[in-house]
Amino acid sequence: MILNDSLNFLHGKKGSTNEPPGTLSYSGQHKDVNIRIECIEYSKDMYKKSDIETIKGPFDSNKVYWFNIVGLHNIDLIENIGKEFQLHQMDLEDIVHVSQWSKIEINDFYLFSIFKMMYLKSSEIIHEHLAIVHYNNIILTFQETPGDVFDGIRKRLEDKQSESREFGSDFLYYSLIDALVDQYFGILNRLASDIKDIELKIFDSDPKSREHIYYLRKELLHLINSVTPIRDSITSLVNKEIIIKDMLPYYRDLLDHLHQISDALSAYKEMTISLHEMQMANASNEMNKTMMTLTTFSAIFIPLSFLAGVFGMNFSHFPGLNSPFAFYVFIVACFVIAGGMLFFFKMKKWDR
Repeated sequence: MILNDSLNFLHGKKGSTNEPPGTLSYSGQHKDVNIRIECIEYSKDMYKKSDIETIKGPFDSNKVYWFNIVGLHNIDLIENIGKEFQLHQMDLEDIVHVSQWSKIEINDFYLFSIFKMMYLKSSEIIHEHLAIVHYNNIILTFQETPGDVFDGIRKRLEDKQSESREFGSDFLYYSLIDALVDQYFGILNRLASDIKDIELKIFDSDPKSREHIYYLRKELLHLINSVTPIRDSITSLVNKEIIIKDMLPYYRDLLDHLHQISDALSAYKEMTISLHEMQMANASNEMNKTMMTLTTFSAIFIPLSFLAGVFGMNFSHFPGLNSPFAFYVFIVACFVIAGGMLFFFKMKKWDR
């Protein structure tokens, strides 16, 4: 398991506390990523994928456009895209501030969304800031680094027989969110496996179990703070019937998945708390055993120290002091007393 600082939620919210609202300043760590704009345009009868340098209209209303911008540190590019699609300056600020929590907002000309894209890569859980803008027949996605969870969508759009080509940008927007939610299920399965492994390590008194519990609790907290705002936002969209009727069944199904994930996260959170308490109880038991051992030895040596103190006094007349067997009798008496006390402790089961 790899510990990271991805859960420092307030990290980098502002480059400076004196900056005015709407100031664009990328607050993430990926400032050396090569900027790339991937353009996918399609309709029922056509599909085209290409890399472009700038996004410029006009746009054909009979096509769906998906622009995927990789790299958020180029502020000039973000501003130009904002001007092209009339994005509010505060929304542009949320795009480049990676600490912004997940949300879905309805603006005058577009639907603006912030998500936390999480997926498994080898043995590591990747966290990435993701912004999605739905503007008429155009979808804009802004991500920090190359690599995402949308390859399945790209393959479906390439397929001439795919139903995804027959739907508009509303279905593409839903598909992107659905792909994010599907990855949450994979992470949940991974965390469930981690919980079982940690439980075994706790029973085996593995000292690394504390570090793993700490990692697990942070990942669960990150998932909860990612899933809960999305669930609440989609619930609001469905209840207010803002979504077109043809898409309502899809969003209701997505909402069911989010509720399922939320319930699982609550259960895993309780299990993690139980694991932490179990680990602390084991540590306390180990400490008690150590203290019991030290107390037992202390109790045994108290009468022996008393005898040594008495027979070590400088009296002129002491019974048996001049006997040639006095030392051996003293030693035997000490062993008998110590053995008797150990037997007494054993009978009382004080060694457990």
